[in-house]
Amino acid sequence: MRGCFALLVLLGNAVAQSLGLQISLGLTSNAPTDLRVVQQGYPSTVVEGVRFEGRDLEGFPYYTVRLWYGERVGLRYELELIHQKLYFAAAERNGGIFEQFNVTDGFNYVLFNLAYALEAGPLRVVPRVGLGALVVHPETMVRGQGWGVDGDPRWYHLGGLGGQWAVGLEAPWVVTPGLEGKLTIGYSRLNIAGGYAEGWFRSLHGTFGLGWP
Repeated sequence: MRGCFALLVLLGNAVAQSLGLQISLGLTSNAPTDLRVVQQGYPSTVVEGVRFEGRDLEGFPYYTVRLWYGERVGLRYELELIHQKLYFAAAERNGGIFEQFNVTDGFNYVLFNLAYALEAGPLRVVPRVGLGALVVHPETMVRGQGWGVDGDPRWYHLGGLGGQWAVGLEAPWVVTPGLEGKLTIGYSRLNIAGGYAEGWFRSLHGTFGLGWP
């Protein structure tokens, strides 16, 4: 009898746990930042008040993919990829050294999240926090020196650490539509010809997508 009871408990726990997949598109807004540029043959330079555009729906768009394991209502463990893009728009000071400074094949957050889904009437509210690595693909022209080729996977590199705070809304149907707002913060060192540019990157994201279950 004890063995049967234990088996039933295990089966119940297995049923309570779920695997889920969520895919979303979205829009971003990037806070201005200061970038320290270290390049061979030149003194260290701070480019102040750098502003980036997201161009989130152009070309290959911004997207997120999230795989989770846990409870539909309750604790979840998640792996998430956030494919963000950055296009240099302007700077308040020293921006003239950038003829081009884009990260178009991805300023990519690869995160491990903890999330907790709560019932809120007919919806689920899902706050989450995540931490992980930045995998980046810069295409830059700094002081006339180029680095990176758009679309060439050989130019990806590990670019730093980042994290997110997010809150999502889910409609618990067979296919689950969802809305999410998130704040990402990362510290990244981006390769350029003869050196690197480094600084803090802060962005707000609004996403809409579908998931299962």
